[in-house]
Amino acid sequence: MPGSRSWPLSGLVVASTLIVATACNRGDKSQSQSTISGLLGSMHAASGSTQDPCSLVSATEAAPYVGTLTVPPYRATDDNKPATDGEACVYRGTNARTMVITPNWTGGQMVGRVMQLPNAVGKVLAKGAPGMDTLANRISQQGIPGPWDQASFMPTGVLTAVKGQTSIYVDVSGASGQKSDAVAIATIAMGRVGHPLSYDGAKAVAMVPAPKQHPANACDLVPRAEVEAAIGPLSAPPGGDSTGTECTYQVSTPEGSRSYPVAFTWEDGGHAYNMQKHMMATMGSMLGTPTSTPLDTMKPTGNMGAMMGAVMKMATSAGKPSAPSPIDTMKPTAANMKSAMSIAGAPTTAPGAVTTVGFTTDTTLQGPWDGASLLHGTQLMAVRNDVLVAMSLETADYVKAKALLATICTHL
Repeated sequence: MPGSRSWPLSGLVVASTLIVATACNRGDKSQSQSTISGLLGSMHAASGSTQDPCSLVSATEAAPYVGTLTVPPYRATDDNKPATDGEACVYRGTNARTMVITPNWTGGQMVGRVMQLPNAVGKVLAKGAPGMDTLANRISQQGIPGPWDQASFMPTGVLTAVKGQTSIYVDVSGASGQKSDAVAIATIAMGRVGHPLSYDGAKAVAMVPAPKQHPANACDLVPRAEVEAAIGPLSAPPGGDSTGTECTYQVSTPEGSRSYPVAFTWEDGGHAYNMQKHMMATMGSMLGTPTSTPLDTMKPTGNMGAMMGAVMKMATSAGKPSAPSPIDTMKPTAANMKSAMSIAGAPTTAPGAVTTVGFTTDTTLQGPWDGASLLHGTQLMAVRNDVLVAMSLETADYVKAKALLATICTHL
């Protein structure tokens, strides 16, 4: 319902709360959070308009950032669900890329105040917790030049710009996540305020494909015979969860038992996929750490591969009674690798994908999907028809996991 939505700037409130929580040894935590919530509540009351959020940026103008649109720009709710009275506009392009623009035609001054909160809170807390101001400046980057009075960018891929009483929120987290892209789109949008395009984003809602139909139990999506053709004979029936979004397949091999846990995001999977794909860069920007490391391209050979397998086994058996860590005295020889793997509780657990692919990241995987990635050798994910499929590789064989992923995607 117009006027009752949760304003996207709540991300800034989360950022402020994160900064407060990080310095929770101070006594003003509850007071700061109360002030933040009060300001946000006032801003909610001022929002709401019949103006079309899709009238600020055209499909052609959005294409350089999401690719050729697969559906005309359409109005949506704050969780990207199509709605004729939605206050956001969704641009869905190729390779599962999605961009969202949310204008607010009133209350710009209040938005500006909220934008400053993370930095203001960080500055106050820095007096008792050195470095909080630096963290705040990374989380909420200010002083971005453009045709506005002020703008703030969050490394999650969100830019908010304010000019007078109008504010524009641009979310490229489902596309590149890059500040330069968000700034370019916001510049176009702000230039249209007062003389928008002649476009009806409500009519486009009827052209949005319906969400992919799916079974109540994720394990019913792919016939068992097809699963076994990809990863081998199952040692137990596929195991689902209570939500119907997960399914785990177990296979016995000479190397030990392998698990292929698969999780589904049935709606808005393209947005979720791209957010996950550049999560490392996001966290690196927030924390001031490298966005990538040599591990991203490391491929082990010989004893190094065995050592990586042993380390991952220890991680998966962390809940078991502790034993002396083989890492403390580990030397990468075939003999003590076998011993280390045994200590890790791994005689019945096969080594995972890192044994063969290392901590490699590859976002260019080819197959029957709109996009697929291997992340740090520990997770495989793909998106097709806006459904995200994610698979843990802790004990999985990479080649077979990829074959299973391809099989699943043919059913989406």
